[in-house]
Parts: sequence; C-alpha cells; structure tokens
Amino acid sequence: MIQKTATVEQAWQEYQRKLGSFIRSKVDTSEDAEDILNDVFVSLVKETGDNHAPDNIASWLYRVTRNKIVDYYRAKKRFEELPEEFASESAGTNVIEQLSSCMLPMIEALPKTYQQALILSEIEGKKYKEVADELGLTLAAVKSRVLRGREKLHKSMLNCCTFYRNNAGNIVDYEQNGANFCNDCES
Repeated sequence: MIQKTATVEQAWQEYQRKLGSFIRSKVDTSEDAEDILNDVFVSLVKETGDNHAPDNIASWLYRVTRNKIVDYYRAKKRFEELPEEFASESAGTNVIEQLSSCMLPMIEALPKTYQQALILSEIEGKKYKEVADELGLTLAAVKSRVLRGREKLHKSMLNCCTFYRNNAGNIVDYEQNGANFCNDCES
C-alpha cells in the first residue's frame, strides 16, 4: 500500500499542474477542470490498486484525461457537438498534422548539408540513391547526413516542446515549453 500511495503522490506532484492547464484549455470553467482533474487521479488510485501502476504513467494520465473531457462534453449536453480534436478516432493524427507545420522551418534552420538531404528524402520522399545522385554524394554520405539531420531535428523539437506518448510510443499530445521558446512553430 505504501508503493501505491507513493506512485499517486509522485504523479500528482509531477502532472497536476500540466494536466490542470491542459484540461482548463479544453473546458468552460475552472471548476469543471478541477472536477475532471480530480476524477483523473481517482482513476489512478483505482488503477494502482494491487500495487500495479501503469507502465507509462504520463501517457496513461493523458489518455484518461482525454476520456474524462469527452465524458464531460457528453454529460454536458447529449446533442452538443464534441470539439473537433476529440471527435475523431485518430486524435494522434491531428497532433502529427499540427507538428508538421513546425518541421519545415526547423529543417530550414539546420546547416545546409543536413537541410538538403532531409528535404529531398523526408519531405520530397526521394530514395537515398536519388538524393545521392542529385547532391553528387555517395550513398553512405547521404545516409549519414539524413541520420545526423534527423538527430538535430529531434533535438530542436525536444527543445521546443514536451511530447506525450501512448503505450505504443506514438505521440498523442504535446505542449510548447515556453511561449516564445520556439518561434518556428505556429501552433
């Protein structure tokens, strides 16, 4: 029982503020947001019964939070339309679409050697051999530049945003780390 309490308390300490902000951005009143937040943590207490905490607690909390928000809208009015982002079954796809608006400016901010290789292979969808021919490089050089470019792009994205993943490792949500931290994002 001590482990269960410690897990819930740690989750509360770490995620209460972030989840509260996320919920407040989706519902009408801060009182409703508080109720939903409390419901999420009540669900966590129930989930951790028998001392089994979710494997990825952040992902679990955000999934349950989204479900609680959907329940909130269903209970609020049976016939009121659900917000667009919750209406679709593939909410993760919407997140990827939102993030894609940040990708090109971030790639363009990379050094030219990585920028060209990434744009040709990742954006234009060309095969590495085609990229090598176009840039006058060896296949190994192109693969190296694409790999290093992806790593630099990944670091840029992590500096800009915090990502939340589901159990399968897919991005289900994100939040910017600061209002002016990443000027390349339009989200």
